[in-house]
Amino acid sequence: MGEDEFEVIEDPVAEEELEEDLTIYRTYRMDVENKRIIGMVDGAEASQQAMMKALQTRRFAYLIYDDQYGSDIYNKVGNQELTPGYLRSDIPAMVEDAFLNNEEILGISDLSYEILEADAVHISFTASTIYGDEEVEEVLTDG
Repeated sequence: MGEDEFEVIEDPVAEEELEEDLTIYRTYRMDVENKRIIGMVDGAEASQQAMMKALQTRRFAYLIYDDQYGSDIYNKVGNQELTPGYLRSDIPAMVEDAFLNNEEILGISDLSYEILEADAVHISFTASTIYGDEEVEEVLTDG
């Protein structure tokens, strides 16, 4: 090969790995207090926002979401036919289930909760995400 010539070597495996590493999960930034969208958000902040939105969205209530999105907590807390013991045993599964389809969330631990009223639950847990561990605390109310 001459001075002006060079050989290009392609490594398709390296390109595939590079593409996977560059996945950015970006979404709209929600201003919950003023009920509006203000820009975009990504990374850990987007992950935190996605968790809160999934927990606060009643499953099966909105046609825009499929039957896998949201939380069943609102469908059960306040149901007079369900015993407090049933709710205490089912809330951890409902919280985990809200995140099954979110590939950014790898799992949750240290879940604690308290049923405050017939339609309110205080929840806190540690979420393992692709960005690291995040502490989550929220009061979920139906109303």
